[in-house]
Amino acid sequence: MTSQERPERSVWGEAALVASLFAVDPAGCGGVALRSPPSPARDRWLALLRELLPPALPQRRIPLHVSDGRLLGGLDLAATLRAGRLVADRGLLGEAHGGIVVLAMAERVSASTAARLATALELGEVI
Repeated sequence: MTSQERPERSVWGEAALVASLFAVDPAGCGGVALRSPPSPARDRWLALLRELLPPALPQRRIPLHVSDGRLLGGLDLAATLRAGRLVADRGLLGEAHGGIVVLAMAERVSASTAARLATALELGEVI
């Protein structure tokens, strides 16, 4: 097919297609790298994605400077002291199990956090 025979594609049309493909199989896609400064277009794309995903699908936002304990889970000290037995905190990745996570400004995340996220993504589980 030559360039003259190809239908016109808009940037928004391609972005919407990516959102649709990701919504069909988030785990199979392995993620989406959305490079956009804060803007109405970015907000519109994220809203479209939320509309396309099943309503019960867990979605968590990961803060840029998240601690290992909050990301991966661990001992919930306050709950453990109240209960008198060990109480685990699932962490953001555990809370998002079977769903999606959003990491704004991923390029600024620490190397150790990036490694933990990459490991969870590759293994499909949090160890």
